[in-house]
Amino acid sequence: MKAKFSIIALIVLGLIIFNQLSFAQFRLSLGPSTGINFNLHSGSDIESGSGVGFVFAGHANMSFSKSIGMIAGIAFYDNRSGNYTETGTDQNYGKYSNDINASLAYFQLETLFKYELLSGFYFVAGPVLGFNVESEAQYKVHLLDYNQTYDGKQTIKETQVRFELKTGAGYQIPIAKGIFVIPQVTFGYGLTNVVKDVKWKILSFQAICGVNFAII
Repeated sequence: MKAKFSIIALIVLGLIIFNQLSFAQFRLSLGPSTGINFNLHSGSDIESGSGVGFVFAGHANMSFSKSIGMIAGIAFYDNRSGNYTETGTDQNYGKYSNDINASLAYFQLETLFKYELLSGFYFVAGPVLGFNVESEAQYKVHLLDYNQTYDGKQTIKETQVRFELKTGAGYQIPIAKGIFVIPQVTFGYGLTNVVKDVKWKILSFQAICGVNFAII
């Protein structure tokens, strides 16, 4: 009985010590970030295209130990625009080409696991969830047989919640006591289609830079 009690006491003591050590090493910094996305649009239902968009976000940078941490972020506006051209033949108008500029933006939440090196360099990986806040397409149709051009814009309907897997790396640069500049480069693989029942996905290379202020 005494042996069992001793084992339980040691386990409890170990958990208390681990908790105290973890709390002692915990660090938290907060701040805004901004940057650009280079977007690649692909799918069997669209012509492949690309585009550039801006991102405005805020991040909480957490460290639980010298190596392990997490970055939680909110992108208030994350633009995934793309440009592509469709060509074909219409039975009434003959041959045509259609230049499309799709403007897509999301409110996004991300939770990235962080592995930090002693130099301030770190790797990140994790899921991103996005909710559409802008979905518009501008188009310019060229009727090649008639040498005529028509343009306009329309709302992209039935957009879906965006789910993405993101991975990349960053570097935490101290510029003053408790203040850091953090450049970060990531690649995001979009798993869900942009529009319901349309095979259309977005891959993005993202480069952002943030200023973080130490809280703890």
